[in-house]
Amino acid sequence: MPHLPEKFRAAIEKGVCNIKGKLCKLNPDEKRQLLAILRERDDCPEGWKNTDPKKQQSILERLRKAIKRLVSPAANAIRKKKYRENGQQKIWNDKSNAKRAKATREANEQAILENKDHKEPTWPEDTLEKKATDNVKRIVDKCGPDGFVHVFGGAWAGKDLNEAMEAECLGKGIGRHAVFIDDTGRKFVRYRDVSTHVELFAPYSGTNCENADRLEKRVHEKLLDMRWPQHRRMFVCRGKGSCKGKRDAAIPFPYYTGVLVCDQSMEQIGIRLATKKDHAPKRKRQ
Repeated sequence: MPHLPEKFRAAIEKGVCNIKGKLCKLNPDEKRQLLAILRERDDCPEGWKNTDPKKQQSILERLRKAIKRLVSPAANAIRKKKYRENGQQKIWNDKSNAKRAKATREANEQAILENKDHKEPTWPEDTLEKKATDNVKRIVDKCGPDGFVHVFGGAWAGKDLNEAMEAECLGKGIGRHAVFIDDTGRKFVRYRDVSTHVELFAPYSGTNCENADRLEKRVHEKLLDMRWPQHRRMFVCRGKGSCKGKRDAAIPFPYYTGVLVCDQSMEQIGIRLATKKDHAPKRKRQ
Protein backbone atom coordinates (compact mmCIF):
# COMPACT_ATOMS: atom_id res chain seq x y z
CA MET A 1 0.00 0.00 0.00
CA PRO A 2 1.44 3.43 -0.95
CA HIS A 3 2.73 5.56 1.91
CA LEU A 4 0.21 8.23 2.94
CA PRO A 5 1.43 11.79 3.62
CA GLU A 6 1.71 12.67 7.31
CA LYS A 7 -0.82 15.50 7.06
CA PHE A 8 -3.28 13.28 5.21
CA ARG A 9 -3.04 10.56 7.86
CA ALA A 10 -3.62 13.24 10.50
CA ALA A 11 -6.72 14.33 8.55
CA ILE A 12 -8.02 10.74 8.61
CA GLU A 13 -7.54 10.59 12.37
CA LYS A 14 -9.25 13.96 12.88
CA GLY A 15 -12.13 12.92 10.60
CA VAL A 16 -12.71 9.68 12.52
CA CYS A 17 -12.75 11.57 15.83
CA ASN A 18 -15.21 14.13 14.45
CA ILE A 19 -17.58 11.38 13.32
CA LYS A 20 -17.27 8.97 16.28
CA GLY A 21 -16.06 11.24 19.07
CA LYS A 22 -12.94 9.10 19.47
CA LEU A 23 -10.43 7.16 17.37
CA CYS A 24 -12.04 3.82 16.53
CA LYS A 25 -13.29 1.77 13.56
CA LEU A 26 -16.06 3.10 11.29
CA ASN A 27 -19.06 1.35 9.80
CA PRO A 28 -19.56 1.41 5.98
CA ASP A 29 -21.74 4.55 5.96
CA GLU A 30 -19.28 6.40 8.21
CA LYS A 31 -16.38 5.40 5.97
CA ARG A 32 -18.18 6.77 2.92
CA GLN A 33 -18.88 9.99 4.82
CA LEU A 34 -15.21 10.35 5.77
CA LEU A 35 -14.04 9.53 2.24
CA ALA A 36 -16.20 12.33 0.83
CA ILE A 37 -14.55 14.77 3.27
CA LEU A 38 -11.04 13.55 2.46
CA ARG A 39 -11.60 13.90 -1.29
CA GLU A 40 -11.98 17.66 -0.83
CA ARG A 41 -8.37 17.93 0.36
CA ASP A 42 -5.60 19.03 -2.03
CA ASP A 43 -3.28 16.31 -0.73
CA CYS A 44 -5.78 13.46 -1.21
CA PRO A 45 -4.05 10.71 -3.26
CA GLU A 46 -5.28 10.53 -6.85
CA GLY A 47 -6.35 6.91 -6.44
CA TRP A 48 -8.67 7.87 -3.59
CA LYS A 49 -10.43 10.45 -5.77
CA ASN A 50 -11.56 7.85 -8.33
CA THR A 51 -15.40 7.86 -8.45
CA ASP A 52 -15.78 4.77 -10.65
CA PRO A 53 -18.42 2.61 -8.84
CA LYS A 54 -16.29 -0.49 -9.48
CA LYS A 55 -13.40 1.07 -7.53
CA GLN A 56 -15.28 2.27 -4.47
CA GLN A 57 -15.05 -0.94 -2.47
CA SER A 58 -11.27 -1.16 -2.85
CA ILE A 59 -10.88 2.54 -1.90
CA LEU A 60 -13.03 2.04 1.21
CA GLU A 61 -10.91 -1.00 2.07
CA ARG A 62 -7.78 1.16 1.86
CA LEU A 63 -9.43 3.67 4.18
CA ARG A 64 -10.35 0.86 6.60
CA LYS A 65 -6.74 -0.35 6.69
CA ALA A 66 -5.46 3.21 7.23
CA ILE A 67 -7.83 3.63 10.19
CA LYS A 68 -6.81 0.22 11.56
CA ARG A 69 -3.15 1.26 11.52
CA LEU A 70 -4.04 4.43 13.43
CA VAL A 71 -6.14 2.54 15.99
CA SER A 72 -3.53 -0.20 16.54
CA PRO A 73 -0.04 1.26 15.94
CA ALA A 74 1.65 -1.57 17.88
CA ALA A 75 0.01 -4.18 15.66
CA ASN A 76 1.11 -2.18 12.61
CA ALA A 77 4.74 -2.23 13.81
CA ILE A 78 4.56 -6.01 14.30
CA ARG A 79 3.09 -6.45 10.83
CA LYS A 80 5.88 -4.38 9.26
CA LYS A 81 8.52 -6.42 11.08
CA LYS A 82 6.95 -9.67 9.89
CA TYR A 83 6.86 -8.48 6.27
CA ARG A 84 10.51 -7.45 6.45
CA GLU A 85 11.56 -10.79 7.90
CA ASN A 86 9.59 -12.96 5.47
CA GLY A 87 10.77 -11.00 2.43
CA GLN A 88 7.34 -9.65 1.45
CA GLN A 89 8.47 -6.05 1.92
CA LYS A 90 11.32 -6.55 -0.57
CA ILE A 91 8.93 -8.09 -3.11
CA TRP A 92 6.62 -5.07 -2.85
CA ASN A 93 9.53 -2.63 -3.08
CA ASP A 94 10.95 -4.39 -6.14
CA LYS A 95 7.57 -4.30 -7.90
CA SER A 96 7.11 -0.61 -7.08
CA ASN A 97 10.63 0.29 -8.25
CA ALA A 98 10.20 -1.67 -11.49
CA LYS A 99 6.88 0.07 -12.20
CA ARG A 100 8.41 3.49 -11.52
CA ALA A 101 11.47 2.76 -13.70
CA LYS A 102 9.27 1.63 -16.59
CA ALA A 103 7.16 4.81 -16.40
CA THR A 104 10.34 6.95 -16.35
CA ARG A 105 11.79 5.15 -19.40
CA GLU A 106 8.58 5.58 -21.35
CA ALA A 107 8.32 9.29 -20.46
CA ASN A 108 11.95 9.88 -21.49
CA GLU A 109 11.50 8.07 -24.81
CA GLN A 110 8.38 10.12 -25.55
CA ALA A 111 10.13 13.39 -24.64
CA ILE A 112 13.07 12.59 -26.94
CA LEU A 113 10.67 11.79 -29.77
CA GLU A 114 8.65 14.99 -29.27
CA ASN A 115 11.74 17.27 -29.05
CA LYS A 116 14.01 15.74 -31.70
CA ASP A 117 13.58 18.75 -34.00
CA HIS A 118 13.71 21.41 -31.23
CA LYS A 119 17.45 22.06 -31.26
CA GLU A 120 18.38 25.21 -29.38
CA PRO A 121 21.71 27.11 -29.61
CA THR A 122 23.96 27.46 -26.57
CA TRP A 123 24.02 31.01 -25.20
CA PRO A 124 27.09 33.16 -25.82
CA GLU A 125 28.90 34.48 -22.75
CA ASP A 126 27.29 37.93 -22.78
CA THR A 127 23.77 36.47 -22.91
CA LEU A 128 24.53 34.09 -20.04
CA GLU A 129 26.02 36.91 -17.93
CA LYS A 130 23.02 39.19 -18.47
CA LYS A 131 20.50 36.47 -17.59
CA ALA A 132 22.45 35.50 -14.47
CA THR A 133 22.76 39.14 -13.33
CA ASP A 134 19.04 39.78 -13.86
CA ASN A 135 18.09 36.69 -11.89
CA VAL A 136 20.44 37.47 -9.00
CA LYS A 137 18.82 40.90 -8.74
CA ARG A 138 15.39 39.27 -8.72
CA ILE A 139 16.51 36.83 -5.98
CA VAL A 140 17.90 39.63 -3.82
CA ASP A 141 14.66 41.62 -4.19
CA LYS A 142 12.46 38.60 -3.40
CA CYS A 143 14.47 37.35 -0.40
CA GLY A 144 14.92 40.69 1.35
CA PRO A 145 17.28 40.90 4.36
CA ASP A 146 16.39 37.53 5.98
CA GLY A 147 14.97 35.22 3.30
CA PHE A 148 16.57 32.18 1.73
CA VAL A 149 17.03 30.82 -1.80
CA HIS A 150 17.67 27.61 -3.68
CA VAL A 151 18.80 27.45 -7.33
CA PHE A 152 18.56 24.04 -9.00
CA GLY A 153 18.13 22.35 -12.36
CA GLY A 154 16.34 19.35 -13.78
CA ALA A 155 14.38 17.75 -16.58
CA TRP A 156 10.60 17.55 -16.85
CA ALA A 157 9.67 14.65 -19.14
CA GLY A 158 6.25 13.21 -18.29
CA LYS A 159 5.31 16.18 -16.06
CA ASP A 160 4.43 19.80 -16.47
CA LEU A 161 7.13 22.30 -15.54
CA ASN A 162 5.68 23.41 -12.19
CA GLU A 163 5.08 19.81 -11.12
CA ALA A 164 8.69 18.91 -11.92
CA MET A 165 10.08 21.89 -9.98
CA GLU A 166 7.87 21.16 -6.98
CA ALA A 167 9.17 17.59 -6.90
CA GLU A 168 12.81 18.65 -7.22
CA CYS A 169 13.15 21.93 -5.32
CA LEU A 170 13.72 20.40 -1.85
CA GLY A 171 15.66 17.37 -3.05
CA LYS A 172 15.00 13.64 -3.02
CA GLY A 173 16.36 10.63 -1.16
CA ILE A 174 19.75 11.28 0.42
CA GLY A 175 19.78 14.62 -1.38
CA ARG A 176 16.91 16.11 0.62
CA HIS A 177 17.77 19.63 1.68
CA ALA A 178 15.55 20.52 4.65
CA VAL A 179 14.00 19.05 7.80
CA PHE A 180 11.47 20.36 10.30
CA ILE A 181 13.03 22.05 13.33
CA ASP A 182 10.64 20.41 15.80
CA ASP A 183 11.27 16.98 14.19
CA THR A 184 7.68 15.86 14.79
CA GLY A 185 5.74 13.66 12.40
CA ARG A 186 7.48 13.37 9.04
CA LYS A 187 11.08 14.53 9.30
CA PHE A 188 11.97 15.78 5.82
CA VAL A 189 10.26 18.77 4.24
CA ARG A 190 8.40 18.56 0.95
CA TYR A 191 7.18 21.39 -1.24
CA ARG A 192 3.56 21.21 -0.13
CA ASP A 193 4.70 21.72 3.49
CA VAL A 194 6.09 25.19 2.67
CA SER A 195 4.17 26.12 -0.50
CA THR A 196 2.33 28.99 1.21
CA HIS A 197 5.63 30.60 2.27
CA VAL A 198 7.81 30.23 -0.84
CA GLU A 199 7.74 31.17 -4.51
CA LEU A 200 8.99 29.05 -7.42
CA PHE A 201 9.97 30.37 -10.85
CA ALA A 202 11.94 29.08 -13.83
CA PRO A 203 14.40 31.57 -15.35
CA TYR A 204 15.11 29.00 -18.07
CA SER A 205 13.11 26.21 -19.71
CA GLY A 206 14.14 24.75 -23.04
CA THR A 207 15.88 21.84 -24.75
CA ASN A 208 19.57 22.72 -24.20
CA CYS A 209 21.08 21.26 -21.03
CA GLU A 210 24.17 23.49 -21.41
CA ASN A 211 22.02 26.60 -20.99
CA ALA A 212 20.25 25.14 -17.93
CA ASP A 213 23.48 23.97 -16.26
CA ARG A 214 25.49 27.11 -17.01
CA LEU A 215 22.77 29.47 -15.78
CA GLU A 216 22.42 27.51 -12.53
CA LYS A 217 26.18 27.56 -11.95
CA ARG A 218 26.60 31.24 -12.83
CA VAL A 219 23.82 32.30 -10.41
CA HIS A 220 25.45 30.13 -7.71
CA GLU A 221 28.80 31.80 -8.34
CA LYS A 222 27.36 35.30 -8.15
CA LEU A 223 25.56 34.63 -4.87
CA LEU A 224 28.66 33.00 -3.35
CA ASP A 225 30.82 35.92 -4.53
CA MET A 226 28.36 38.17 -2.67
CA ARG A 227 29.11 36.04 0.44
CA TRP A 228 25.50 34.91 0.64
CA PRO A 229 25.52 32.94 3.96
CA GLN A 230 24.83 29.20 4.08
CA HIS A 231 21.82 29.54 6.39
CA ARG A 232 20.16 31.60 3.64
CA ARG A 233 20.72 29.15 0.77
CA MET A 234 20.08 25.45 0.13
CA PHE A 235 22.81 24.93 -2.48
CA VAL A 236 26.37 24.28 -1.33
CA CYS A 237 28.53 24.03 -4.46
CA ARG A 238 28.84 26.05 -7.63
CA GLY A 239 26.66 24.17 -10.12
CA LYS A 240 27.78 20.68 -9.14
CA GLY A 241 26.35 17.97 -11.40
CA SER A 242 24.15 18.28 -14.47
CA CYS A 243 20.47 18.10 -15.29
CA LYS A 244 21.10 15.93 -18.39
CA GLY A 245 21.46 12.68 -16.47
CA LYS A 246 22.78 9.85 -18.66
CA ARG A 247 21.61 11.43 -21.91
CA ASP A 248 23.99 12.81 -24.50
CA ALA A 249 24.16 16.60 -24.20
CA ALA A 250 23.35 17.01 -27.90
CA ILE A 251 19.93 15.34 -27.55
CA PRO A 252 17.11 17.94 -27.30
CA PHE A 253 15.17 17.26 -24.10
CA PRO A 254 12.97 19.39 -21.80
CA TYR A 255 15.30 21.00 -19.22
CA TYR A 256 14.89 23.86 -16.77
CA THR A 257 16.69 26.01 -14.24
CA GLY A 258 14.51 26.58 -11.20
CA VAL A 259 14.64 29.07 -8.34
CA LEU A 260 12.92 28.82 -4.95
CA VAL A 261 12.78 32.02 -2.89
CA CYS A 262 11.31 32.94 0.48
CA ASP A 263 11.22 36.37 2.11
CA GLN A 264 11.32 34.77 5.58
CA SER A 265 14.18 32.86 7.18
CA MET A 266 14.13 29.06 7.40
CA GLU A 267 13.76 29.35 11.17
CA GLN A 268 10.71 31.57 10.81
CA ILE A 269 8.84 28.94 8.76
CA GLY A 270 9.98 26.08 11.01
CA ILE A 271 12.63 24.33 8.93
CA ARG A 272 16.43 23.99 8.87
CA LEU A 273 19.07 22.65 6.48
CA ALA A 274 19.42 18.86 6.52
CA THR A 275 22.77 17.35 7.52
CA LYS A 276 24.28 13.90 6.97
CA LYS A 277 23.11 12.92 10.46
CA ASP A 278 19.49 13.48 9.41
CA HIS A 279 19.70 10.78 6.76
CA ALA A 280 19.58 7.09 7.63
CA PRO A 281 22.81 5.18 6.86
CA LYS A 282 22.85 3.82 3.32
CA ARG A 283 21.82 0.18 3.39
CA LYS A 284 23.95 -2.40 1.65
CA ARG A 285 22.17 -4.36 -1.04
CA GLN A 286 21.74 -8.02 -0.26
